[in-house]
Amino acid sequence: MFDVAKVAGISMLPLLMDGDLLLFRKRANCLPGDIVLYQVNSDLLLVKRVDWIKNGVISLVSDNQWIESSLNLSDLCANRVVGVVLASLSKRRNFKFQIHSRHRPEL
Repeated sequence: MFDVAKVAGISMLPLLMDGDLLLFRKRANCLPGDIVLYQVNSDLLLVKRVDWIKNGVISLVSDNQWIESSLNLSDLCANRVVGVVLASLSKRRNFKFQIHSRHRPEL
């Protein structure tokens, strides 16, 4: 139902920092603006923001405007969304806890 992941990298700065812990809800349904975990392949899980989603196709973006992704993040298969990030805990920000989901989690 809920799981934890760790951010690796700087593509979601300034909101998420390298090493932040993410609490996410395992589900594929998401909305534009949500931060999601996306399974690219068996070895790569991305943390990105949903730009748009339509008819089972999704486009993702990084928050860090100074970093260009080496991957094509447009026209992806939406069913590869692993979960939606609900909150984060940042050790680098003195254990600051942030809520990220704009939606009430389904219980």
